[in-house]
Amino acid sequence: ATVETNTNTATTKTTKTDKPKVDLYQLVTDKIVALLEEGVAPWRQTWSSYGLARNYVTGRSYNGINKILMNNTTHPIPYFLSFKQAKALNGKIKKGAKGEMVLYFSVFYKDANNKTVSEEEAKILKAAGQKVKKRSTLRYFNVFNVADIEGIEFRIPEVQLKENEQIEKCEGIIEQMPNRPEIRFVNANEAYYNSVEDYINMPDIKQFTTSAEYYVTLFHEAIHSTGHKDRLSRKGITEPNKFGSIPYSKEELIAEMGASFLSAEVGINYSEIVENNAAYLQGWLKKLKEDKRFIFRVAAKAQQAARYILGNNMN
Repeated sequence: ATVETNTNTATTKTTKTDKPKVDLYQLVTDKIVALLEEGVAPWRQTWSSYGLARNYVTGRSYNGINKILMNNTTHPIPYFLSFKQAKALNGKIKKGAKGEMVLYFSVFYKDANNKTVSEEEAKILKAAGQKVKKRSTLRYFNVFNVADIEGIEFRIPEVQLKENEQIEKCEGIIEQMPNRPEIRFVNANEAYYNSVEDYINMPDIKQFTTSAEYYVTLFHEAIHSTGHKDRLSRKGITEPNKFGSIPYSKEELIAEMGASFLSAEVGINYSEIVENNAAYLQGWLKKLKEDKRFIFRVAAKAQQAARYILGNNMN
């Protein structure tokens, strides 16, 4: 039995009127391209004095591509509610307020005759040895920032961590990483992950200007290590590529995104530590303009890696 996956479909939220479909992949890519052209690497903007962007009602922060998008809005307080959530709290959306898109994949299944079946039916067919196709459509729903909602007394404390608290949290993340590779200090001049011997090499923490810089670097290498065959088995690690190649560059961006996600978990402003480089930004601009689905794939892999390190306990 085999299951085929196809994620090439993108559509907008369903409406009663017959409006032209919007290519959500292209729309999101265009937003990120615009930020890159302004000199901003949006995957680094994942922290504010209020913490990560999140849903006010559930308290959950956004993941994957939504983590990048929702932490790059113009709202100083990154807390959001859906229309229904605001209404349930007796709130009202301000006139003229603009919503933010939260993206998700709607999954459905097709049998051998291309007939849509439920997930349960798909499992039964697969168990019987029949071919089942798994399809997913990119969709969205709107959420509104707390500043655009009236009638609710929001309580949102600022998040301020002292340096010693950050260090404690950083150490906790590394120490509790499942199946963690050995961390060695054999080469004081380089930080790297050795995929053959499965270890991370780090310079001493005293060689860094701040402890935050040390941990951001360690997070980067830890994300790389999740690609090992005994962890997430990611091709960028299991099948090493030459420096500058597309697969090599993709793995580097996964490590950077993942490190920024981990940094946000402990209140480290990644963008203040890692400087943007014009050539680096131009390289990603070129790739994004060539492939509108690239950023979705990379963000998903980075999120998966960060979740692995955190034991699936992300904010």
